[in-house]
Amino acid sequence: MEKIVFFAGSLNASGGTERVSTIIANRLSEIGYTVQFLSLHDGNNPFFRVNDDIKIDTLFDQKLSFKKHYHKVIFKLRRYLKDNNVDILINIESMLALYSVPACIGLNIRNICWEHFNFHVDLGLKLRKIARQVAAVACDDIITLTETDRKFWLENTVHKAKITAISNPALYELIRPRDKIHSKVVLSAGRLTHQKGFDLLLQSWALVIKQRTDWTLRIVGSGEEHDALKYQAEKLGISQSIQWVSHVNNMFEQYNNADLYVMSSRFEGLPMVLLEAISAGLPLVSFDCKTGPREIIEPTCGWLVEDGNISMLSEKLLEAFTTFDDDDQYYAFSKAAINKCQTEFSLEPIINKWVRLIENKK
Repeated sequence: MEKIVFFAGSLNASGGTERVSTIIANRLSEIGYTVQFLSLHDGNNPFFRVNDDIKIDTLFDQKLSFKKHYHKVIFKLRRYLKDNNVDILINIESMLALYSVPACIGLNIRNICWEHFNFHVDLGLKLRKIARQVAAVACDDIITLTETDRKFWLENTVHKAKITAISNPALYELIRPRDKIHSKVVLSAGRLTHQKGFDLLLQSWALVIKQRTDWTLRIVGSGEEHDALKYQAEKLGISQSIQWVSHVNNMFEQYNNADLYVMSSRFEGLPMVLLEAISAGLPLVSFDCKTGPREIIEPTCGWLVEDGNISMLSEKLLEAFTTFDDDDQYYAFSKAAINKCQTEFSLEPIINKWVRLIENKK
């Protein structure tokens, strides 16, 4: 079987990209592929569990100014690929294509770019747009997380690469549907940043609790907007109805102790929190941001809200509360969430798509 190298920025990082990459790499190694991880820098102490038979390497021990050391990176990467007889290189960040494309010139290596973000989001790096175009022309394959994002690549790039959508898997074992509301807790989790839109959620929640004071909003996460968000909640007079949880070791416990999940992100790729929530049997309410939620939420398991519409978000939350006052309705939504997860987002069907791509099967 082919030797596969997953090329990361830093495997020590604790983000969703690294989490999903280790899950996919671990499973591929378990079914017989030779898998390695290579980090650009600081990658020798992975945050997430990596199987013992997966070799872990890093090009540089510390983060450098890669603009100044661009040619050095390419040289070291090329030497690594040749020394390790790599067959397939998977860039788990589109920016890494700027290094891997020149490093692979003349080598018989299949170069794959795995995009984890919405095509229209550059996260403040204009160079990312260039990296995506380079990848579209010079990589062999582009993997997107959603069909919507695949269409964005097809419509907005000059491309020679084959572009394939493979979603992320849900990360928790599926459980039985929930029979009724237990705690009247609405859960929302993520980094407290502008992207995640918690400021919009707080505005919406201020409208919600005017009618349903029996429900509580629990926000799990930390980040640069923590103080501003707590101040906003105080100004809105809603602090008493919000629980703030800055750090948890067991996120599944948080899902298990909630009754509904809400997401207010301004943009996403394929939001892991929604996949985690449905694998735990939670119904969903979410903004219909450009990519992600529409791929997951159906009317049977949740509500999509017009992107950024604060009043509509409150209306759908209230509609959910009223619906779930009926235990049979709640059970039906929970069952539909788990069924959605089983049929589309469990690990094995997703790994099968990876295997077909690796083996170049249609």
